[in-house]
Amino acid sequence: MRKFLPIVLLALAVVASGCASKRLAKKGLKFEEAGMYEMAAELYYQSLAANQKNVDAAVGLKKNGQRLLDEKSMQVHKAYFNGNDKQTVYAFLDAKTYHDKVKTLGVTLNLSETSQGYFDEAKPRYLQSLYSEARVLLDEEKFKESEAKFAEIKSIDPSYQGIEEHMKVAVAEPVYREGLSFLESGFYRKAYHSFNNIVSNQGTYKDSKELCDEALSKALITITMGKITNNSRTRNAEALVESSIISAINDLSNPFVKFVDTKNTANYVDQQVRGVSLGSDIKVGQMLAAKAVLNGGVVKFNLINGKVQKVEKKAYLKEIITKKDKATGDEIKETRYRKVTYESISARNEANISFQYQLTSVETGAVLVSDAINHSVSDFVNYSTFSGDYRNLVPGHWESATKDSPKDRVDDNSMSVKRLHNTFTAPKTIKSTQQLQAELLSDIGQKVASKIDAFNPEE
Repeated sequence: MRKFLPIVLLALAVVASGCASKRLAKKGLKFEEAGMYEMAAELYYQSLAANQKNVDAAVGLKKNGQRLLDEKSMQVHKAYFNGNDKQTVYAFLDAKTYHDKVKTLGVTLNLSETSQGYFDEAKPRYLQSLYSEARVLLDEEKFKESEAKFAEIKSIDPSYQGIEEHMKVAVAEPVYREGLSFLESGFYRKAYHSFNNIVSNQGTYKDSKELCDEALSKALITITMGKITNNSRTRNAEALVESSIISAINDLSNPFVKFVDTKNTANYVDQQVRGVSLGSDIKVGQMLAAKAVLNGGVVKFNLINGKVQKVEKKAYLKEIITKKDKATGDEIKETRYRKVTYESISARNEANISFQYQLTSVETGAVLVSDAINHSVSDFVNYSTFSGDYRNLVPGHWESATKDSPKDRVDDNSMSVKRLHNTFTAPKTIKSTQQLQAELLSDIGQKVASKIDAFNPEE
């Protein structure tokens, strides 16, 4: 049955589409009879779009669409004889758009050749007028206004004389000047964003690429790892934290933050010298020297492997007994509650840390970023086991397994029973302390990297 379902659904969709098409065509006919051909044309269009085999819709669209197109052509003629080149151009483009829209449904309307001629005559005059205005605005450094004019030209004729280059100047020049201003004022990050905007969206423009690189170089905070002390009882905690922080910093998508391994400085210089000897553009001394150093200390680092707690709990085993009534001989059902016990098992594992750090400027000694982090992660399980079928267990309390007591209580209601049964299906696997340690270290790395990522010396 399932393999036929798509076919059935497709058939239903076709039927629904056909019904909608007929309904729209009938509405179109009513508007046509009322002389409202524009509304009629739109409804016939919608009808034909719903079902291109609807002949009535095609005929109706052909008739009313042509009347509408003729009206649009009249607007072209009117604008032309009024000497309004702009209105002539846009009136024709409106008519052409409608003509092409209808044609996609297989209905070809007649677009007046006279209208086309008027458009061909008015278009170059209007574009030349726009172009002259745009150039004047550009010379006057009114970039936004100039951009709007060039954009309008491009929308009418994308290949118009040098439009792309003029558009680039109108768009890029104000951003370029903004970038220069930021660069001169020491706002290197803002300068980078300005020049990078040009490079990304406009490609080559003046020396934007070189200035973008210069701004990035000056804005870049290169970080090296200083000393991480370990005052906890966990061996190698400082190495684990250091590795996590370095990994998190390297994963940042911040172009202004980069971790450098100063321990390998000698190797880096050797590579540069070899590069120069082989004709590389790299210059000796252009090394990513650290501008900031990260120091910190692990105050506390604990992995707590909690003990499994097992508690015997009391409940009742619900039993339905069928027996015969001595008086009538009919079968009757009797509910009995037998006192039983089940086992409740719980455990909790935890990992916690206290870590302090500060990022210090190598040049000034100023503290750029600092924080004290107290963080913990844990996992907990609490479930029950029973030697029989737990689905027959009912919660309650009893004093003695062998004799009844006024304090005995059976809680045979749906909410209490459901709550008890849920403990038997609860998760039974707990995360190990090693898993929690991995989570904890990842969180610490992310917290440190996130704060460094948010640091902006220009704000």
